[in-house]
Parts: sequence; structure tokens; C-alpha cells
Amino acid sequence: MKFLLQLISNYGVTTIIVIGVITFGGLFLNGQALSTQKGRIKDVLERKNKKYNVNSNSKEIEETDDESVSITPDTIRKYETEFNKKCSIHGVLVQIIPIFPLLGILGTVAGLILQIQAMNSGGDPEGTGMLGSLDVALYTTLVGLIFAIALKFFDALFPSRIIYDVEVMMDDFDKKINIAEMFENFKDK
Repeated sequence: MKFLLQLISNYGVTTIIVIGVITFGGLFLNGQALSTQKGRIKDVLERKNKKYNVNSNSKEIEETDDESVSITPDTIRKYETEFNKKCSIHGVLVQIIPIFPLLGILGTVAGLILQIQAMNSGGDPEGTGMLGSLDVALYTTLVGLIFAIALKFFDALFPSRIIYDVEVMMDDFDKKINIAEMFENFKDK
């Protein structure tokens, strides 16, 4: 048990920094992929001179522009599915963020337990090493909190914002599809 406590106390800060850098890199790269997918979806949804027609044979709603390019709801759903795959990766990365303060607290507790054990075994009878041990122990909590705050802030400004924007775009698209279907059903009667 003492070996594990020593390991946590000695390498806690390094572990937090390494995991933090990897998590930040993952959030950044995934944010780039989300941004690319958002651009694809936005490009298709915001074509100029759109026309919504219902194909009389297949009963599918088609969206056409001046270039007579047909965009079906299936095309949009394919892009949305690809986007949702990236969102699931984002969800995993965001779930890692709350681990940082916990790792910091783990380092603090390990450092304090080691110091108490040293004092109880007579290794530091006056408790003079307590302040140095407390300094190292609290440093792990500080680093853990800094990473948690920085990663959460970055996530709120970049990847989560992109996800929200795409959700709004897809809600608008769904409303247009529902209106087009309603008018088609009205025509058929």
C-alpha cells in the first residue's frame, strides 16, 4: 500500500499533465472534425434558390437548387449520422474532464497519508516535513483543478458550440420537411 501511495504522491502531477494534454488534443482534433462536418451540413442546407418537391414516384421530398442538384433527406441524414459519430467521441472526452479534480484530490490524500505515516513511525517527530509534503500534496489538486477548468472552458467555446449549432440547423431542417410533407398530404386530398 505504501508503494502505491508513494507512486501517486511522486507521479500524480505528471500523470494529470499527461492525461490533460492528451484530452486537450483529443478535444481539439475532434472539434476540428465536428467543424468540418458542420460545414458539410451547412453547405447542403443553405444552398441558394432551394425548391422543395415531392417525387411523385418515390414520395420522397427532394430539395433542388439552380444547378438541379437533388438533395434528399437521406443525404442530410447520412451527414447527420457521420456528425453524431463524432459527437459520441466528444461525449467520451467530456466525461474525462471531471476526473482531473479527483486525481488531484487523490494526490493530496496520498501525500497526507504518507506524511502521517512518517510522523507515526518517528521519521519526522517534529512534523517539520509536513509543510513540504502538504505543498506537494496540494499542488496535485491545483493542477487537477486547472486542467478541469481549462478543458471545460475550451469545450464550452469550441466543440460544444458546434454541436449546438448543428442541432439547431437539423431542427430547422426537420421543420421544413414536416411542412413539405403536410402540404403534399394536403394536395393529395
